[in-house]
Amino acid sequence: MIPKEVLEYSVTVKLKKYSDMEMILLKGHLVLEQILHQFISAHQLDSKRVDAMNLMFGKTLELAMAIDASSINGNYPHLKEINRIRNKIAHKLFFDDYHEDLKQWASTVLGYTPKTINSKGTYKNHVIKAFSWLAGMLLGISNGIKAVKSPNK
Repeated sequence: MIPKEVLEYSVTVKLKKYSDMEMILLKGHLVLEQILHQFISAHQLDSKRVDAMNLMFGKTLELAMAIDASSINGNYPHLKEINRIRNKIAHKLFFDDYHEDLKQWASTVLGYTPKTINSKGTYKNHVIKAFSWLAGMLLGISNGIKAVKSPNK
């Protein structure tokens, strides 16, 4: 399990160092996937068996929903959408037409669209802020579940 401080650093500091939007998308997606693993782990499942499943993001998300849909149901559409966008980039050799989808995803996650979304800096910051917000929400939920399920630790 990756310490929450490392995951928080990955989103709040590390993503800002990248200038390429594909890299921000791929790394942000990876952080969310790790947080989903934290969420599953917080429910005290056998982590070795879960790891042995070699689940990709989509299946990890579905497992998390099967375990405790009520905790992440509000974020489920955001997680499904970012996975769809990431899969387009990962599975199409020359796919550059993801920017509008990514802008829309970030705006939906954050609940607003900046007037300057089409400037490179605003676009990048908006996407990073969306990853940060979603990661923070999921980490908070995971930490709360962990505290309830194992109050002596």
